[in-house]
Amino acid sequence: MGHDHFRERIPGTPRFKEKDKKKPLGSEPFFPNFLLKEWIVGSLFLVAFTLWIIFNPVHLTAVADPNPSGFIPMPDWYFLFLYQLLKYFPGDTLWMGTVVIPGVAVTLLILAPWLDTSKARHPFKRPVATTSMVLTLLLMIWMTYEAQVQYEEHLAALPKPVDKSAMPADTALVDEADPGAKIYAQTCAGCHAPDLKGGMGPYLLGVGNKHDAAKIEELITAGFPPNMPPGGGLSKPEDIKAVSAWLAKQKQK
Repeated sequence: MGHDHFRERIPGTPRFKEKDKKKPLGSEPFFPNFLLKEWIVGSLFLVAFTLWIIFNPVHLTAVADPNPSGFIPMPDWYFLFLYQLLKYFPGDTLWMGTVVIPGVAVTLLILAPWLDTSKARHPFKRPVATTSMVLTLLLMIWMTYEAQVQYEEHLAALPKPVDKSAMPADTALVDEADPGAKIYAQTCAGCHAPDLKGGMGPYLLGVGNKHDAAKIEELITAGFPPNMPPGGGLSKPEDIKAVSAWLAKQKQK
């Protein structure tokens, strides 16, 4: 008999008496019933996340380089789809990818309760909302994947780090007052470093032990495309000759 005074209910919902029969099936008060469940789930997630951080610490990598030669700024993975979106709106149309499209998406998300007023909870009974969400999710996954693939391709195209394992121990430069040294500092030092220890380009310490001035001049004139253009940034033949003569003196051991 007691069953007649209460409606069928789902576990965890309050018992509605006969006077509450007009309330929809399966409903429950927002406070404290629903809110309490959200707090419990949120607390469990926070504890699990804290334990994960404690037992899986993030180790520090190499010291940050303030002047990296091939650094490509990238956002965290959960923003990669937005990062990829910016690539489709270059130049003057960038505002479309930064303001308009994200703004429309957020607005639609805010208005979702008023746009989809169906009381059905099953995804198949809400085709518009379900289809929109699935397509949006697939688009975000695809754009995230594209951003990562393009980033890895860009990294692969960068010049490989210079191998300095065989660099001479003697790093003192020879005849720094030579006119060729001054020309080198103005043009070549950007890639090979002012101290000849290399940067984007290989180190040149001890290059005089491998090549004479004529051979160095020939190498500079020909260049090493695509990393080093013909002439190495030196437009005048006499400048190439002066730099070659100075580099030939560098016979560090």
